[in-house]
Amino acid sequence: MKTEISEYSKQHYLVQEKDVNRDNYPELYNISSAFFYDLVPRPIHTSTPEFVYFDLKAFDNAERAMQIYEWNLMWEAGHLRQNMFYEKLPEEIRRACINENDNIYLLPFHKDHHYHAYASLFHLIPSNILKYNNLPLLKKGIWPVGAVNGTDNLFIPKSFDARLAQAFSYHIWPLIDPGSRVSAFSKDDSLRILSHNLDFWLPSIFKVVENRLSLFERVDIEDERQRRKLAKARRELPLGVEAVRPLKGGIVWSGEEEAWEATEEMVELADSSGKLRAIIDAIKSNRVEEDFSDIWSNAREDFERKIYKKRSRIKVVFVELDETIPVHGPDSELHESLLWEDFFGILDQKEKRIVVCLRNGTTKMGDIAKEMGYANHSPVSKALIKIRKKAEMFLND
Repeated sequence: MKTEISEYSKQHYLVQEKDVNRDNYPELYNISSAFFYDLVPRPIHTSTPEFVYFDLKAFDNAERAMQIYEWNLMWEAGHLRQNMFYEKLPEEIRRACINENDNIYLLPFHKDHHYHAYASLFHLIPSNILKYNNLPLLKKGIWPVGAVNGTDNLFIPKSFDARLAQAFSYHIWPLIDPGSRVSAFSKDDSLRILSHNLDFWLPSIFKVVENRLSLFERVDIEDERQRRKLAKARRELPLGVEAVRPLKGGIVWSGEEEAWEATEEMVELADSSGKLRAIIDAIKSNRVEEDFSDIWSNAREDFERKIYKKRSRIKVVFVELDETIPVHGPDSELHESLLWEDFFGILDQKEKRIVVCLRNGTTKMGDIAKEMGYANHSPVSKALIKIRKKAEMFLND
């Protein structure tokens, strides 16, 4: 049975195209934890975040959904969240929190998509790229993962993950290989696969958001009760943990320019923490011909120049002209020229080129292969066997 989508739901979750422009889309927003808590226990040293996926079936009621939302909302508390929320979590999630020092984000996924986990990546992408990949223009994303309900799933296609990966790859590609388009590479190219791997980029974009939110001001103390509560917490918390007021919420980025700046920050963080540039350099240094599509690109040009030495090599190409008068050089011995000319007559183009190399002093198969533009000497070796057989037949005759 098809679910009807009300006009109210459309207005609540989707942006009208007429209202979209470069200055207001895409957008990511943060809600302050001050709506739920007066204080935040913040460790001086926090371990690197880890990400744990769980099926949205864990959201079997609104209370549990809110518990998990609050877990992510208290991101500043890091590993201390395990002391705050552990007993309230569903058993399947609690099993993931084995080490009390683990700083974990809980990422929900639906059976058909991972929008709620990838929202911060989705809301980096300009509207034109989203539309080109048949993705909906969803209203501003909420970070961290917000309270999830089933209504927003009505606007997310089942092929969402694949479409998002394609759109994100197109968006980020100028920062990975600015000299070539992503379409210039085959689907199996390692860099193209990396650009599609949303889980690779997720830790870096979360760090970008954390860094930006850390510059926000903190919520003011509202009354004497909060003041006393903060003073007490600062006295009682152990060394290495401080009590602070929550950060204010607000816009993390808005519009294409700010989203692109966040994308650049994400790539820099992926380089410092995930060794992105080292990975890119390693992939580029070990490319093979199958990594490229049929579309010309600077990367393919550089690859072929490196492999075949296009600039330093002169190709020898034979063109056979029927019924023409043969012309021999004045310094050639007649019988030698006639002998080679007759022998050349029974060779194909590849075999002729190999014989020319041999006569000019290039005798190693590897060197001949390089001169002719082959990646290895195998084609030369096979052709030499045929040449020998033809030479034996020719001389015997």
